[in-house]
Amino acid sequence: MTEKSLTTYVRRFFSGTLLSRISGMGRDLTMAFAFGDHPSVAAFMVAFRLSNLFRRLLGEGPFQSAFIPHFEGLRVQDPAKANFFFRKLSLLIVLLLVGITICVEGGIVALLSWGSLSEGNHEIIALTGWLFPAILFICLYGVNISLLNCYDSFFIPSIAPIVCNITWIAAAFYLRNKDPTMAMPTLAKWIVMGFIGQWLLTLPLTLRYATAGWKEWFKFHIPKEVKDLAKAFMLGAIGVGAMQINAFVDALFARCADIRGPAYLWYSIRLEQLALAIFGIACISAVVPRLSRAIKKNDMVDAQNLFSLSYKRILAVMIPCTFAIVALAAAAVNLIYGRGHFTEFAIGKTTACLWAYGLGLVPTTLVILFSAIFYAQNNFRKPMLISVLTVVVNIALNAIFVFGYKMGAISTALATSISAFVNCWVLYRSLYHMGGKMGWKPEISPARIVKICLAGCFAFLCAFTVDYFMSSPMVLAPLIDGALNLPRSVAAQLMTFVMLFVAFAAGLLFYAYAFKCTDLIELLQDFVFRKKASEIEAE
Repeated sequence: MTEKSLTTYVRRFFSGTLLSRISGMGRDLTMAFAFGDHPSVAAFMVAFRLSNLFRRLLGEGPFQSAFIPHFEGLRVQDPAKANFFFRKLSLLIVLLLVGITICVEGGIVALLSWGSLSEGNHEIIALTGWLFPAILFICLYGVNISLLNCYDSFFIPSIAPIVCNITWIAAAFYLRNKDPTMAMPTLAKWIVMGFIGQWLLTLPLTLRYATAGWKEWFKFHIPKEVKDLAKAFMLGAIGVGAMQINAFVDALFARCADIRGPAYLWYSIRLEQLALAIFGIACISAVVPRLSRAIKKNDMVDAQNLFSLSYKRILAVMIPCTFAIVALAAAAVNLIYGRGHFTEFAIGKTTACLWAYGLGLVPTTLVILFSAIFYAQNNFRKPMLISVLTVVVNIALNAIFVFGYKMGAISTALATSISAFVNCWVLYRSLYHMGGKMGWKPEISPARIVKICLAGCFAFLCAFTVDYFMSSPMVLAPLIDGALNLPRSVAAQLMTFVMLFVAFAAGLLFYAYAFKCTDLIELLQDFVFRKKASEIEAE
């Protein structure tokens, strides 16, 4: 696959994901406006994480990593056989999840009826019961997008979450005047309906590719290919299952540190994931099916080229994004959440958590790329062991930061980013030694990486300089003791953010062209002007 075609697919994914994430931003804005950082909102967010444990197992993460190379291997042999495999896998997942949902709901009813729970824990478990049925449709959506990505369809899968987000926004706005404790159960029911709509949007295109009569979908037979995928999937599921349990434990640590802590983490990680999804995962999602296809065909030259290109693109995008988060976090949080019941104190806490999460942007994205190579070679054991190691590191750091240093909610975000660096480094070393003569060595020199870092640092200093002369400095607002005196009108908030953003972007572009940072110039030319940096230099 050429660099031009990769850029085209990334652009499609980017455009759909951008629209989806904008709607997600509107969802979080509405939540902050309607309910602020109320303890019931924090309980809702803990319940949401608990009810979504199976989402990462059967809808994302290890499932997609196992499905894509397996499906591509079958499609190379016989497309009809690959589609048959998909249909039977979908039916099996439906049966499995219906059984799990019945068992979990029964357990929740028993726990609420006869268990001895505190008021806060009772609220969390009750909300989990309302949210858990959505897992069936979330996972079916994940199965569908895995198939569609294999057929180079990226736009519809990436915009489907808009349906859920709009439903969520409408429900939160309707419930805004109710007491949050009473509003959360109703909100949970509407969110389940939103996830059903998200799945339905991908269904027509999925049925077109996995074409078959209705009877073919409901013939219960487990083919050998599904059994093979299950064996490969189990190792990945252990690793990501541990990570999901860890994500839930993170919320518990945050609640121990601060009863409102899960709310600060929720609002901050949404902005961090906005950058991760729009820029980082856009590159990964477009390249993984082709990387898997090249490895399955034993075309290691093409596979190495795809790996190197993706590695360079990730660094060229995510390193400046990291500096942008540090420079723009306070202004962005104030612009999006700074109204209604969301106080200045909440803005400062959320910004601090966003800084901590932002430090892990680069390693988090690289982990997805590195893991894809292991999965494409049917090596699930190594990423699984490394994931378990990362979980142990994360929990240990959480305990040290929360109970030892009493750092508050930021403890969880900081532990998450440090653990991501550990995960990335161990995966990279394993991949490097696994390559041998074949490669898996990124074709980018340390000097070029340093140049990208300096560009980001220069851009940050430009934004900081502009901020210094403002009447209400924003960049380092969370470090200021006492009142922050942040602008609360939308016009003032928007003007502050735009000024800092323009200063950052101008500084980044100036440094890139002045010091010939080819990786940044090439990225700009491909996605804005669609012209290669080499052509610029030739001129």
